[in-house]
Amino acid sequence: MPSQAMTAAAGLRIADIRKQMKRAGIDALVVTRAADIRYLTGFSGSSALVVITKKHIDFVTNDLYDVQVKSELHPLNGLRTHIARNFIEAIAQSGIITRGLTIGFVAAHTTVSALKSMKKGWKPAVLIEVDDLCSGVTEAKTPSERASISKAASIASAAYEELLGTVRAGMTEIDVANFLATTTRELGSERDAFDIIVVSGVRSAMPHGRASKQKLKNGSVVTVDFGCCVNGLYSDMTRTFCLGKPKPKVEGVFAVLYDAHHTALDVVKPGLTAGALDAAARTVIEKAGYGGYFRHSLGHGLGYEVHENPRIAKGNPSPLQEHCVITIEPGIYIPGEFGMRIEDDVVVTKNGAQILTTAPRELVVV
Repeated sequence: MPSQAMTAAAGLRIADIRKQMKRAGIDALVVTRAADIRYLTGFSGSSALVVITKKHIDFVTNDLYDVQVKSELHPLNGLRTHIARNFIEAIAQSGIITRGLTIGFVAAHTTVSALKSMKKGWKPAVLIEVDDLCSGVTEAKTPSERASISKAASIASAAYEELLGTVRAGMTEIDVANFLATTTRELGSERDAFDIIVVSGVRSAMPHGRASKQKLKNGSVVTVDFGCCVNGLYSDMTRTFCLGKPKPKVEGVFAVLYDAHHTALDVVKPGLTAGALDAAARTVIEKAGYGGYFRHSLGHGLGYEVHENPRIAKGNPSPLQEHCVITIEPGIYIPGEFGMRIEDDVVVTKNGAQILTTAPRELVVV
């Protein structure tokens, strides 16, 4: 059963959403994204719908999850649970649908067919598109959520250190990915956060390249990007190492990357805009002449999804919230030569960045 602290946190999130609903001028909000439903209700299943009104929280799922519902749902004030195959019909029969009721929906989280069904099934209510009201409410993580992400980060860090003692020339990139997948499971990860990225040699210039049958060679730069899952919450870590002595250019570029990474870590604080954080790292790389080789944003939020808000990207005016968990992952990728990235998971605190991923971030030579 959910703890009192977790239930209280969910209740505060619901209260915050209701305030945003009032500002948005809507009477109800339909929530369809699985991660948002878990943040708000505790339910971890993949099929559910929630409608929040001023007095009630109507939760609908099907009978495949009836046992799970009893063990996971927070006992929130005003919560009404419906077990049904037709979610739209269940809400229609709940008594909340009245003439003049305005129901907000998030277009990015709603399929065309679902919207069509809602408009038809919830007459005479009116559906209007609204901003993602859940995003800002769920960016800051609760103590228990932060503890789970921290554990997931610790597992990733431990697995990487085991890899450094095992990896050798002749292994394929797939061998490395399989080693990380197996080791993280043995250490307690529920599943991979995403398909593990392992790229070596000239392939390391591919930011999100899939692990291949290419064999690791002496002198190669190798980048691994992987994440773990604990209690449904994810970590995401990237490290770069070298098999044998690296070339001087590799060492020089890595020094720039390392400086950019730590420059960003040093400025993290609540209220700093995501764009300013991106600029802190990007400026270091640009001044060194490699700006054109840093081709993605600096990072993203972490939680029940690997990629959540805030997006740590150029020009993003959103301020960092205290207790949000983000990645900081600058990269430099030189086509035809090599690429590298360092990624850490950090909690934004009033004292700065609390780093959760503790594995060596230096250019380790193995």
